[in-house]
Amino acid sequence: MKFRNLLVCALLCMASLWSQAQNNLQPKYGGQTKNPAQLAADAEFLAGADKAFGNDRVKAANEVAARGWTLLRGGKLDDAMRRFNQAWLLNPEDGSALWGMAVIEMSRQRIASGRELFEEAAKSMSKDIDFQVDYVRTKAQLADSEAELKATWPEFARIFAKAPDHTLNLQNWAISYFVVERYRDAWEKILLAEKTPRARELDPNFIKALSAKMPRP
Repeated sequence: MKFRNLLVCALLCMASLWSQAQNNLQPKYGGQTKNPAQLAADAEFLAGADKAFGNDRVKAANEVAARGWTLLRGGKLDDAMRRFNQAWLLNPEDGSALWGMAVIEMSRQRIASGRELFEEAAKSMSKDIDFQVDYVRTKAQLADSEAELKATWPEFARIFAKAPDHTLNLQNWAISYFVVERYRDAWEKILLAEKTPRARELDPNFIKALSAKMPRP
Protein backbone atom coordinates (compact mmCIF):
# COMPACT_ATOMS: atom_id res chain seq x y z
CA MET A 1 0.00 0.00 0.00
CA LYS A 2 2.80 2.42 0.86
CA PHE A 3 4.52 1.66 -2.45
CA ARG A 4 1.32 2.26 -4.40
CA ASN A 5 0.79 5.57 -2.59
CA LEU A 6 4.28 6.63 -3.65
CA LEU A 7 3.42 5.69 -7.23
CA VAL A 8 0.22 7.71 -7.08
CA CYS A 9 2.03 10.75 -5.70
CA ALA A 10 4.64 10.49 -8.41
CA LEU A 11 1.91 10.11 -11.01
CA LEU A 12 0.07 13.22 -9.85
CA CYS A 13 3.26 15.25 -9.61
CA MET A 14 4.13 14.25 -13.17
CA ALA A 15 0.62 15.13 -14.29
CA SER A 16 0.87 18.58 -12.72
CA LEU A 17 3.78 19.38 -15.05
CA TRP A 18 2.28 18.38 -18.38
CA SER A 19 -1.25 19.46 -17.55
CA GLN A 20 -0.17 23.09 -17.33
CA ALA A 21 -0.26 23.06 -21.12
CA GLN A 22 -3.91 22.03 -21.06
CA ASN A 23 -7.00 23.99 -20.09
CA ASN A 24 -7.08 22.13 -16.80
CA LEU A 25 -8.93 24.78 -14.81
CA GLN A 26 -12.07 24.23 -16.90
CA PRO A 27 -14.32 21.17 -16.51
CA LYS A 28 -13.30 18.38 -18.88
CA TYR A 29 -10.34 20.49 -19.97
CA GLY A 30 -12.73 22.98 -21.52
CA GLY A 31 -13.86 20.51 -24.17
CA GLN A 32 -11.05 21.63 -26.42
CA THR A 33 -9.45 19.51 -29.13
CA LYS A 34 -6.00 18.47 -27.92
CA ASN A 35 -2.84 18.76 -29.94
CA PRO A 36 -0.51 15.77 -30.47
CA ALA A 37 1.72 16.72 -27.53
CA GLN A 38 -1.25 16.87 -25.18
CA LEU A 39 -2.61 13.56 -26.44
CA ALA A 40 0.81 12.00 -25.86
CA ALA A 41 0.84 13.44 -22.35
CA ASP A 42 -2.62 11.95 -21.72
CA ALA A 43 -1.37 8.56 -22.87
CA GLU A 44 1.61 8.80 -20.53
CA PHE A 45 -0.62 9.78 -17.61
CA LEU A 46 -3.03 6.92 -18.28
CA ALA A 47 -0.18 4.43 -18.58
CA GLY A 48 1.16 5.58 -15.23
CA ALA A 49 -2.27 5.22 -13.66
CA ASP A 50 -2.68 1.74 -15.12
CA LYS A 51 0.64 0.76 -13.54
CA ALA A 52 -0.29 2.24 -10.16
CA PHE A 53 -3.78 0.73 -10.04
CA GLY A 54 -3.38 -2.55 -11.89
CA ASN A 55 -5.30 -1.35 -14.95
CA ASP A 56 -8.34 -0.52 -12.81
CA ARG A 57 -9.21 2.94 -14.08
CA VAL A 58 -12.47 3.11 -12.14
CA LYS A 59 -10.55 2.64 -8.90
CA ALA A 60 -7.88 5.08 -10.04
CA ALA A 61 -10.49 7.71 -10.87
CA ASN A 62 -12.18 7.23 -7.50
CA GLU A 63 -8.92 7.82 -5.65
CA VAL A 64 -7.92 10.85 -7.71
CA ALA A 65 -11.41 12.34 -7.31
CA ALA A 66 -11.18 11.79 -3.55
CA ARG A 67 -7.97 13.83 -3.53
CA GLY A 68 -9.83 16.50 -5.45
CA TRP A 69 -12.52 16.66 -2.76
CA THR A 70 -9.88 17.03 -0.06
CA LEU A 71 -8.47 20.01 -1.95
CA LEU A 72 -11.94 21.44 -2.55
CA ARG A 73 -12.82 21.29 1.14
CA GLY A 74 -9.55 23.08 1.82
CA GLY A 75 -10.55 25.91 -0.49
CA LYS A 76 -7.98 25.07 -3.19
CA LEU A 77 -10.38 25.25 -6.11
CA ASP A 78 -7.83 25.31 -8.94
CA ASP A 79 -5.93 22.30 -7.59
CA ALA A 80 -9.22 20.50 -7.00
CA MET A 81 -10.34 21.11 -10.58
CA ARG A 82 -7.05 19.68 -11.86
CA ARG A 83 -7.66 16.47 -9.89
CA PHE A 84 -11.29 16.21 -11.01
CA ASN A 85 -10.16 16.59 -14.61
CA GLN A 86 -7.59 13.84 -14.12
CA ALA A 87 -10.27 11.59 -12.61
CA TRP A 88 -12.56 12.36 -15.54
CA LEU A 89 -9.76 11.51 -17.97
CA LEU A 90 -9.41 8.15 -16.24
CA ASN A 91 -13.16 7.53 -16.18
CA PRO A 92 -15.48 9.98 -17.97
CA GLU A 93 -18.44 8.56 -16.01
CA ASP A 94 -16.93 9.17 -12.56
CA GLY A 95 -19.83 10.85 -10.78
CA SER A 96 -17.74 12.13 -7.90
CA ALA A 97 -15.44 14.03 -10.28
CA LEU A 98 -18.41 15.50 -12.18
CA TRP A 99 -20.03 16.52 -8.91
CA GLY A 100 -16.84 18.21 -7.78
CA MET A 101 -16.62 20.11 -11.06
CA ALA A 102 -20.25 21.18 -10.63
CA VAL A 103 -19.60 22.54 -7.15
CA ILE A 104 -16.61 24.56 -8.35
CA GLU A 105 -18.51 25.93 -11.33
CA MET A 106 -21.38 27.00 -9.08
CA SER A 107 -18.96 28.69 -6.69
CA ARG A 108 -17.58 30.64 -9.64
CA GLN A 109 -21.09 31.65 -10.74
CA ARG A 110 -20.87 29.61 -13.92
CA ILE A 111 -24.44 28.51 -13.39
CA ALA A 112 -25.26 26.91 -16.75
CA SER A 113 -22.09 24.81 -16.67
CA GLY A 114 -22.64 23.82 -13.04
CA ARG A 115 -26.24 22.81 -13.67
CA GLU A 116 -25.21 20.68 -16.64
CA LEU A 117 -22.50 18.93 -14.62
CA PHE A 118 -24.91 18.25 -11.75
CA GLU A 119 -27.35 16.67 -14.19
CA GLU A 120 -24.59 14.52 -15.67
CA ALA A 121 -23.33 13.46 -12.24
CA ALA A 122 -26.84 12.48 -11.20
CA LYS A 123 -26.79 9.61 -13.69
CA SER A 124 -24.29 7.71 -11.54
CA MET A 125 -24.72 9.38 -8.13
CA SER A 126 -28.46 8.96 -7.64
CA LYS A 127 -27.95 6.61 -4.67
CA ASP A 128 -25.46 8.84 -2.88
CA ILE A 129 -27.35 10.70 -0.14
CA ASP A 130 -24.82 13.51 0.17
CA PHE A 131 -25.00 14.12 -3.57
CA GLN A 132 -28.79 14.15 -3.44
CA VAL A 133 -28.71 16.68 -0.61
CA ASP A 134 -26.33 18.95 -2.48
CA TYR A 135 -28.23 18.62 -5.74
CA VAL A 136 -31.64 19.52 -4.32
CA ARG A 137 -30.08 22.37 -2.33
CA THR A 138 -28.66 23.72 -5.57
CA LYS A 139 -32.01 23.38 -7.31
CA ALA A 140 -33.66 25.34 -4.49
CA GLN A 141 -31.03 28.06 -4.66
CA LEU A 142 -31.44 28.40 -8.43
CA ALA A 143 -35.24 28.46 -8.35
CA ASP A 144 -36.53 31.41 -10.40
CA SER A 145 -40.01 31.37 -8.91
CA GLU A 146 -41.90 30.27 -5.84
CA ALA A 147 -43.39 27.43 -7.88
CA GLU A 148 -39.91 26.14 -8.77
CA LEU A 149 -38.84 26.38 -5.15
CA LYS A 150 -41.90 24.48 -3.95
CA ALA A 151 -41.17 21.79 -6.52
CA THR A 152 -38.05 20.90 -4.52
CA TRP A 153 -39.96 20.14 -1.34
CA PRO A 154 -40.94 16.59 -2.36
CA GLU A 155 -37.26 15.96 -3.06
CA PHE A 156 -36.28 17.16 0.42
CA ALA A 157 -39.01 14.90 1.78
CA ARG A 158 -37.76 11.86 -0.16
CA ILE A 159 -34.25 12.36 1.18
CA PHE A 160 -35.65 12.76 4.70
CA ALA A 161 -37.51 9.46 4.34
CA LYS A 162 -34.22 7.74 3.46
CA ALA A 163 -31.95 9.64 5.84
CA PRO A 164 -33.96 11.32 8.63
CA ASP A 165 -30.77 12.24 10.51
CA HIS A 166 -29.15 14.13 7.64
CA THR A 167 -28.64 17.50 9.30
CA LEU A 168 -27.93 19.56 6.21
CA ASN A 169 -30.92 18.25 4.31
CA LEU A 170 -33.15 19.42 7.13
CA GLN A 171 -31.43 22.81 7.27
CA ASN A 172 -31.67 23.26 3.49
CA TRP A 173 -35.33 22.35 3.65
CA ALA A 174 -35.83 24.90 6.43
CA ILE A 175 -34.10 27.59 4.36
CA SER A 176 -36.44 26.90 1.45
CA TYR A 177 -39.41 27.48 3.78
CA PHE A 178 -37.78 30.63 5.16
CA VAL A 179 -37.56 32.11 1.65
CA VAL A 180 -41.36 31.95 1.26
CA GLU A 181 -41.95 33.12 4.84
CA ARG A 182 -43.18 29.80 6.18
CA TYR A 183 -41.30 30.32 9.40
CA ARG A 184 -43.17 27.75 11.49
CA ASP A 185 -42.37 25.06 8.92
CA ALA A 186 -38.75 26.21 8.90
CA TRP A 187 -38.58 25.89 12.67
CA GLU A 188 -40.08 22.41 12.46
CA LYS A 189 -37.15 21.27 10.30
CA ILE A 190 -34.55 23.04 12.45
CA LEU A 191 -35.91 21.45 15.64
CA LEU A 192 -35.56 18.05 13.97
CA ALA A 193 -32.05 18.93 12.78
CA GLU A 194 -31.01 19.93 16.30
CA LYS A 195 -31.67 16.35 17.40
CA THR A 196 -29.41 14.81 14.77
CA PRO A 197 -25.86 13.54 15.47
CA ARG A 198 -24.28 16.32 13.37
CA ALA A 199 -26.36 19.17 14.78
CA ARG A 200 -23.17 21.18 15.39
CA GLU A 201 -23.01 21.73 11.62
CA LEU A 202 -26.14 23.88 11.66
CA ASP A 203 -25.55 27.47 10.60
CA PRO A 204 -26.02 29.74 13.64
CA ASN A 205 -26.50 32.74 11.36
CA PHE A 206 -29.50 31.13 9.74
CA ILE A 207 -31.02 30.21 13.10
CA LYS A 208 -30.47 33.81 14.25
CA ALA A 209 -32.22 35.10 11.12
CA LEU A 210 -35.10 32.69 11.62
CA SER A 211 -35.40 33.70 15.28
CA ALA A 212 -35.66 37.34 14.22
CA LYS A 213 -38.68 36.46 12.06
CA MET A 214 -40.33 34.14 14.57
CA PRO A 215 -39.28 33.24 18.13
CA ARG A 216 -38.26 29.66 18.74
CA PRO A 217 -41.45 27.61 19.29
